[in-house]
Amino acid sequence: HSRPLPLNFGARGSYSVTNPDIRIFMGSEDGMMHMFRNTTSGGAESGVEDWAFMPRSVMDKMDILRTNSPGSHPYTVDGAPAAFVQDGNGDGTINGTDKAYLFFGLRRGGKAYYALDVTDPDNPSMLWSIDKTGDFAELGMTFSSPRVGTVKFGATSTPVVIFGGGYDEDKDTGASDDNEGNAIYIVNAVTGNLVWKSVYGATTGSVSSTVYNHSGMVDSIPSDLAALDTNSDGNIDRLYVGDTGGTIWRVDLPEGTTDNRSSWFVSELANVGRDDISGNHKANDRRFFHRPDFVPSSDDLGAFDGILIGTGDRADPKDTGADNYFYLIKDRDVLTGSVAGVTYNHSDYNASSNANGLGDVTNTCIDNSSCTANLDNGWKMALEGVGEKALAPAITAFGTVYFTSFLPQGGTADAGTSCAPSEGGGRLYAVNMFNGAPVKNYDTSDGSDDINLTKSDRFDPLSSGGIPAEVVPIGGYILPPDLEAEPVEGREFWKTFWYEKDVDPES
Repeated sequence: HSRPLPLNFGARGSYSVTNPDIRIFMGSEDGMMHMFRNTTSGGAESGVEDWAFMPRSVMDKMDILRTNSPGSHPYTVDGAPAAFVQDGNGDGTINGTDKAYLFFGLRRGGKAYYALDVTDPDNPSMLWSIDKTGDFAELGMTFSSPRVGTVKFGATSTPVVIFGGGYDEDKDTGASDDNEGNAIYIVNAVTGNLVWKSVYGATTGSVSSTVYNHSGMVDSIPSDLAALDTNSDGNIDRLYVGDTGGTIWRVDLPEGTTDNRSSWFVSELANVGRDDISGNHKANDRRFFHRPDFVPSSDDLGAFDGILIGTGDRADPKDTGADNYFYLIKDRDVLTGSVAGVTYNHSDYNASSNANGLGDVTNTCIDNSSCTANLDNGWKMALEGVGEKALAPAITAFGTVYFTSFLPQGGTADAGTSCAPSEGGGRLYAVNMFNGAPVKNYDTSDGSDDINLTKSDRFDPLSSGGIPAEVVPIGGYILPPDLEAEPVEGREFWKTFWYEKDVDPES
């Protein structure tokens, strides 16, 4: 699950602006975080491994790998790395007092995070590590990739890494409350010290300047977090994340010139999983494993922050028992520091009996004239394939939401025609952000006319097999996992001007 992370160290040493020193960091199941060189200083393609770092916590698995012993796969450095880069003068070269730090977890490889100082990529050093002790006693399997940035709770901004508490392996066997992983951590990026955390507590509220309890935080959080700077001052001031119980959490980090961490708080924005539906049936065991997309927008009722996310059990991709959905949640408390006014639920919206429900667009809102669902709070759309689930983040461009899904019994055109075991297949969805309507004529079996779109035009079967990765935006295109690039359609941004009455002079 680790993915390569390129870092550009610029025109250092014998490198130049046209041939910068680019290094590539990647974890692997041999128990190491590797660093590769992109090119030589002379410009030749390299790919040479300069060094590798082995965390102490995975060393006990090396003998299993050496002897190739039968049994369960020994996971090691399985997490995706993230970096904090401080280029003081903005010249694109890491030198002088500049800094470059690397952070990574282990996923099923363990319950620890590691930080390396790679400011000099040829001479790395250990910065810090944390494990399931002390302030981090709630830590589970470190699935959550660190989000890097700064927060402000004093005179200056503090560089931090932010991650979910991780995955509780007890969730492999059932949908129960978790004993670990049900936490959100903010950690000083330089020292590894706890800045703030939210954990389960019998009562909801601040315990101290560094600890916030919430009585509903009973499910582990393996997902990456969406970290937002809502006032564009360079500091993270709000977070969104989903958990394995189907809850979407909002975290507010209002800024202060003095230490105001005791005013940071957590709200339940939505609950669409097992804790929302009585009976705790398997069909309602909807889980979040990936970060939500965040889109500020507005409708006839006013401004809202759109949270777009799909459910699916990444730890059990072959599961066919849960009824998974994709959601748009409209968070109308758009100011950081505002407690989420309501907690939305999965059930259908009803003005008299369920005003916090969501409009079901699965079989409606195919075009502008057919939308009968109430979309005031947002919408939900069933992923209707057998065992279909969303196992990657969505992206939104020009009002169109792109996301992939996985079908364990196959989603490609030739699925089921081979005697070989199926690796499953995937779909690429492209739907209107506001109502879930199809926007492209993906299903050409009913004609090639883009005007009369149907329900089956919401998705296109991917030509590649297996669990699909997320969609990647590249320029004016999106790149799906099968590498068949598609143009992004929509109006580009343009400059506009305004004046404030009684403040700015009229021209």
